[in-house]
Amino acid sequence: MKAPIFTIADSSVYIPDSRIRVEEIIHELSGIGIAMRQNAEECRENGFEQLPLEQSYSLEQMIVSVCAPLLIRARQEGTRIAAILFFCVTNSGIKAEELFAGLLQEFVPEAPPVLQMEEYGCASFHLSLHLAKAFFAGTARDDEAILFVTADKARNARERSDTFMLFGDAASAALYRKPASGGQQVLAGGLKADGIAYDGSPEQIKMYFSTFYLSVRQVVNQVMREAGVGVTELSLVFCTNLGLDTWRILAKVLGFPIQLFYADTLGTAGHLHNTDILLNVTDAVRRGKLRRGDIYLAITVGFGGYYGCSLHQYE
Repeated sequence: MKAPIFTIADSSVYIPDSRIRVEEIIHELSGIGIAMRQNAEECRENGFEQLPLEQSYSLEQMIVSVCAPLLIRARQEGTRIAAILFFCVTNSGIKAEELFAGLLQEFVPEAPPVLQMEEYGCASFHLSLHLAKAFFAGTARDDEAILFVTADKARNARERSDTFMLFGDAASAALYRKPASGGQQVLAGGLKADGIAYDGSPEQIKMYFSTFYLSVRQVVNQVMREAGVGVTELSLVFCTNLGLDTWRILAKVLGFPIQLFYADTLGTAGHLHNTDILLNVTDAVRRGKLRRGDIYLAITVGFGGYYGCSLHQYE
């Protein structure tokens, strides 16, 4: 097995305590003329029951809640933040500089650049790994780290759905640094873009949903070949929270046992854009279902033709 490319040395996840049931949000959407492709009963059969609903914090406060603990520990360890990679699928038009100004002033006076990314949708976790790999392969110093941050807070019912999926509010952050003991080791990773422009036409959407499994299989096979790891060596698969039906098909296409797919957060969290992977890994560690030494796979699917995969070992 390959040596780690770099390490996810620290991470934090914020999920609001408040929840909204799928029936409620589907009813709200119907009231403004948006019809979901699945009704509430079908959503529940697919594993979805509730979505986290932020009622107290602003988007900026959500970001502070996940970043502050990591930045405090990084400062105590003498780690310098070289850059912040920020991803937000909702809240179009918001400026990252404004969201991070107070946080940087209090915790990171050297003011690293905040790079706002949008292109990869819900596969942005793997875009961040791809960028970090390039950074650490270059001139990065041993004491430098990259901070990955993602936060989403829907401003209205319309931002909670694209008619195919319901979205909850959440924030998460992770600290990437050169290979070090402990944490989540990144052993291999890959990204794929299918190169098709999806403009919302029914024909293109139908094609996307009938073919993306094959694209995912390509990037998964690429990553596992690169690492020299077989399916029998995997302890778990953490995937974008797309639901039980999607996972069953994906498991069949990949030739994986469906039992590998981690589903414990699906009912109470649903799909949280780019927080899904960190939430599921954190939850699995907390429940004792991911143990030190375990090897796991992370898979993301971003609507619009972006797919990511990475192989990790929990140390």
